Amino acid sequence: MPHLKRRANLFLILTAIGLFALILLLTIPAWASTTPDTGLPAGITCEMVREKVAEHGKAVALAWALKQGYSFAQIRAARRCVK
Repeated sequence: MPHLKRRANLFLILTAIGLFALILLLTIPAWASTTPDTGLPAGITCEMVREKVAEHGKAVALAWALKQGYSFAQIRAARRCVK
């Protein structure tokens, strides 16, 4: 009865995949809460934005961000840091 053995192995594999997917889905909210989504590019913090704007001014910071290719959404997020 090799077909029963194959069916049992398939059941075990599908059960393991299902459990893995369930664990993954249950831990996604935990990941989301540990990494706040500020909308800023990776590696940029609000403290860095405030420091550079204070040092160079808003107009220069805006011109630099546009020249570097930052999106308007990222620039909007940076403006929220300065307020």
